[in-house]
Amino acid sequence: MKLPGVFSFRAHGAPRWGLALLMVPLQGCAGIGAPSFPLAGAYFPAWLICLFIGAVSAALLRLVFLILHIDGLLRYHLVTYLSMGTMIGLVGWLLLYG
Repeated sequence: MKLPGVFSFRAHGAPRWGLALLMVPLQGCAGIGAPSFPLAGAYFPAWLICLFIGAVSAALLRLVFLILHIDGLLRYHLVTYLSMGTMIGLVGWLLLYG
């Protein structure tokens, strides 16, 4: 059974090497390796501490918003707190690891 042209790499005239060129920026970490830090004798990746910073800050922001009665004004709680935790985690990454 032959699949329709939608599933083909050449359906719209794009060659296969074009797809390979699009994947070049997605190669991953540099040759020096990902930043990590020792904690209790084991090396943890730096993004893990930034994830923890973001999660704790999102929980603290929820408490602050509940105390200030701002939480009732929010429409999408999950999206709001996830995005704020993500932003704070990324700012932590920039400040800690450049």
